[in-house]
Amino acid sequence: MLKKKGNLSYANEIYNPMDFFAEVHHISLYPEDSRITLENRTIKVHVLKRVVRKPLWHPMNVLYFLLQFISIARVNRVSIIRGRSTGLSGFLAVVTGKILRIPFVVSLGQDTKLLRQLKAKFREGSLSRLEILREIFIEFVECFIVRNADLIITPSEHLKDYAISLKADMDKITVVPWVLKRDFFIDKINKKELRAFVTKSSLDLKKPIVLSVGRLDIEKQVDVLVEAVPFILQAKPDAQFVFLGDGPLKEKLKERTTSLNATRSVHFFGFQPTNLVKAFLSMASVIWIPMSGYVVFEAAAFSAPIVAFDVEWHHEFISNEVTGLLVENRNHRKMADAVIRMLNDSVLAKKCGEGARRKLIEEYNPETLRKKEIEIYRRILQKSS
Repeated sequence: MLKKKGNLSYANEIYNPMDFFAEVHHISLYPEDSRITLENRTIKVHVLKRVVRKPLWHPMNVLYFLLQFISIARVNRVSIIRGRSTGLSGFLAVVTGKILRIPFVVSLGQDTKLLRQLKAKFREGSLSRLEILREIFIEFVECFIVRNADLIITPSEHLKDYAISLKADMDKITVVPWVLKRDFFIDKINKKELRAFVTKSSLDLKKPIVLSVGRLDIEKQVDVLVEAVPFILQAKPDAQFVFLGDGPLKEKLKERTTSLNATRSVHFFGFQPTNLVKAFLSMASVIWIPMSGYVVFEAAAFSAPIVAFDVEWHHEFISNEVTGLLVENRNHRKMADAVIRMLNDSVLAKKCGEGARRKLIEEYNPETLRKKEIEIYRRILQKSS
C-alpha cells in the first residue's frame, strides 16, 4: 500500500532503479492509492476494483482482481512481474506470471513468522479456530509464492535463511540490501527548518535527543522503547525523546507515557518530510531502533550513534562498539542501559557513528546495489526470451 509507506520518495527510485524499465506498472489493492502521484513518470499506478468491500480475500474479489491483473499485464506488454509482498498482491502476481508465462520475481522483505509472534504478545486470550485457520492459510500462501517464484530477492542473509525455511529453492535466492536514497549521502542539511519546527514545541536542541524514526506499529516494537524512558530519565534527567512516525499504537503510547509521568520529556511529532527527518538525524544524540527497515542506514548516513535490538538482520550491519550497540530483543532495561552508555560516552558515540557511516559507504553504496539489481533483471529477461 503506497499511502501507508509515509515516505513515497523512496518508491520513485526503488520501483524503477536508474529508470531501467521504459514503464513500471504498480498495481495496488487499495482505493486510497488512486489519488497518489509519483514524481517518476515512468511509474503508473493502477488500483484494482473490488466486487465485495471486505474481506480482500473474498473469492469474488480474488477472481476479479486476477482478471484485472492479467488484463493490465497483457495490455501493457509487461515483460517481468515483481511482487513486493507475500500476501494477496504477491499471490495475484505469481498466478498472473504463470498464466501469461512472464517471469516472476518476489521481494521477501519481512519475516512474517516473527511478525505474528510480536502480534501474539498484544493478543488477549487464545486464538479462535477461525484465527488459527487464517494463520495456516497465510503461511500456505507465503510458501506458495516463494516456491513458485523464478527469483527471490531478500535484503539480508536473515531473510535468505527465512526463505529457505519456507522451502524455497536456494539457487533462486539473491541478496540485495535495501538501497538508501542518494540524497542521504549528502552532508549539507538545512537546520533552519528544524529550528522553525522546534520553536512550535517544547523541545530544546541544547539538550540530548534520543530519536526514533518509523511507524508506531506492533511490528516495529516501539512499545518497548516507551518502557525504557523512565530508566533513562533517572540517569539523564535532561534527556528528550522524539518519535517521528505515525501508526495505530500512537494513542496507546501517549497514554503509557502519561502513566509513566514522562509526558514532558516525550514528543510524538508524527510523519514528517524527509528534510526534517534528516535534520533530526543529524542533531540526535542517539538513534534507538527496535526494528528497522531503512532507519539503520539513514542513521548511519549521518554518523548517528545507533542502539538497536539484536533482532532479524540488525547484527549484519551493527557490530558492538564498532557500528553501534546491540541489546537483547525486547529488553527495555538493557535498551535503557545502552542508551545511557551512549549518552555518557561521547568517544564511543563518535566512534560508532563514524564506523556506521564508513560501513554504509563501503558496503551499501546505492550505485553498486542498483547496478546489481538491474543485472538480475537483465539475466532473468534474457533467460525468459
